Amino acid sequence: MVTHDNSNMPERRATAAFPIGLILLAICAIFAYLAIGGALLESEMETVVYTPPAADAPEPR
Repeated sequence: MVTHDNSNMPERRATAAFPIGLILLAICAIFAYLAIGGALLESEMETVVYTPPAADAPEPR
């Protein structure tokens, strides 16, 4: 009697659900990290830009 054992056969129908789900999960995690980090940094410090005094500016040639 011949039995058909399919345990060693390669997959015939592969789905893309796992890789696409993994990519979407990574994108959401990165977005959440940036949003939370940006909100924390914005509340902690304020950006200050210092310009050099006019006497320290180089002379035009």
